[in-house]
Amino acid sequence: MAQVFLTGATGFVGSFVARELIARQHRVTCLIRSSSNRRWLNDLPVDYCMGSLMQTETFLEALKKSDYVLHVAGVTSAKNEQGYIEGNVRPTESLLRAIDTYHPEIRRFLLVSSQAAVGPSPSEKPIDESHPYQPLTDYGRSKMLSEKIAHGYISRIPITIVRPPAVYGPRDTGVYNFFKLINRGLNLMVGKTDQLVSLVYVEDLARGIVQAAFSPQSIGQTYFLCEEAPYYWSQVTQLTAQILNRKYLTIKLPYSFTYTIAFIIEKLTALSGSPSILNRQKMNELRQPFWVISPQRAQSDFQYQTVFPLPVGLKKTIDWYKEQRWL
Repeated sequence: MAQVFLTGATGFVGSFVARELIARQHRVTCLIRSSSNRRWLNDLPVDYCMGSLMQTETFLEALKKSDYVLHVAGVTSAKNEQGYIEGNVRPTESLLRAIDTYHPEIRRFLLVSSQAAVGPSPSEKPIDESHPYQPLTDYGRSKMLSEKIAHGYISRIPITIVRPPAVYGPRDTGVYNFFKLINRGLNLMVGKTDQLVSLVYVEDLARGIVQAAFSPQSIGQTYFLCEEAPYYWSQVTQLTAQILNRKYLTIKLPYSFTYTIAFIIEKLTALSGSPSILNRQKMNELRQPFWVISPQRAQSDFQYQTVFPLPVGLKKTIDWYKEQRWL
């Protein structure tokens, strides 16, 4: 049994990581804001530390008592590049500085990064962790910078980095919009590219994060965590429709038209101060035919295996959405 300091526990992925840690009999302290919604944690025997990653004094006592630090917190949407820096890079830097200064004997620091840090794959062949950084978006660059900051401490702190691809599952609000559209009989396709993508079901990801954090072989290493088989997005769409028992109409939107709409939405949301769901960087991501990664290093180092293939994961996700009356 270990004492774990967990950030991002009230979020989609972090709440499943908290559940996985508790299932393995670890003691968990979650760093949260006073305004955080604890709905996904209410049934878990976790402790809370009220504070902010940008205010070391608010979490220092809890940090010093911890054996492991799992840094899951971060932002996936922001109105500009600075927003991603403030949401992803600065907190990682602050946490690592605190560990280096006050608790260098920590047994492990794990950083949850993203496939976006390296960008798309050049072909249908899955890339491995040696692939160079080629992020396409401000989000991806912020994850890249977070990784580089971690590398700066790697000689003094036992660090592990994991990079998930697109994550789906219960509680998710990002990919949820896709499920809503299919449930309404609509499939929006931007351009002509049927993307080949790696995916991971959230419970498989949470298990992999915890396995990586506690594996002796993973110190100083970076890992892709995903289902081994990639899928064309058209396959994802067809499986989703079958599970929902829906027929759907595919509406193909020209890339140039959607790009123009994205530009307009960007400008309008900039005035409102809210991040835009659709923007030009997202359009650039959608244009890339391959987002395929290999989990072989994780399979080799700590026997990582996904147990929820896409058809099973989609059904579990859809069933949960229905139970919650989201669909």
